[in-house]
Amino acid sequence: MAAGSAEGRGRAVALPRVDVRLLAGLALVAVSVAGVLSLWSAARTTAPVVVAARDIGSGAVIEEDDLALAEARLEGPLAELALPGAELGTALGRTATGSIHAGELVVRPDLGSGPAIGPGELAATIPVPDDGVYRRLRRGDVVAVMATSEPGRPESRTVALLERAVVYAVALESTRVSLGGSGDASEDGRPANVTLVIPRERAEAVAHALVNSELTLLLRPPEPVSGPPAGDGDRP
Repeated sequence: MAAGSAEGRGRAVALPRVDVRLLAGLALVAVSVAGVLSLWSAARTTAPVVVAARDIGSGAVIEEDDLALAEARLEGPLAELALPGAELGTALGRTATGSIHAGELVVRPDLGSGPAIGPGELAATIPVPDDGVYRRLRRGDVVAVMATSEPGRPESRTVALLERAVVYAVALESTRVSLGGSGDASEDGRPANVTLVIPRERAEAVAHALVNSELTLLLRPPEPVSGPPAGDGDRP
């Protein structure tokens, strides 16, 4: 009777055999699954970036309505060039250096600098007729403004309204119907109006001319870079 009890106790404490190879295989499978899930998660990681909400013509002043945010996963040089969503405000008021189509990424080289409206200055918008101004006029160009009163009449007279004015913005008018918003306004549009930076003291004269005269914009050459007079290098 005692022997039987001892044998029963021995069977009760006996442990099952563990297959080490099975455990190793399960561990490898778990590691593989974890790696796949990590890669899949990384592949799905995105960040907000700035894109064009609509077509932006070359030379246009970028406004808030021109921009939108989109989720994207970028790598390499493109990630360095793209504008993060947190920096959207830095694009406002900048000049588009080239055409940006709706939905395209706004990258840092797209953002150019341009003239600002300083103290004692105003911005005046001047409508221009068909083919009435240089088609490739851009922000930062310098123009002269001529005013013609009574155009087409014998008593008509033309005077120089502004000898020099800097172009602040150029609004283009599309001349081609495009499906899907893929038209390029810089190639298929003409200037519809031009905004100029003018001195405050000339604002009344410009406003009067806008109502009573026909204005003509004449493209001027860039201002020459000033340097020392010729021969200065020979002086002691």
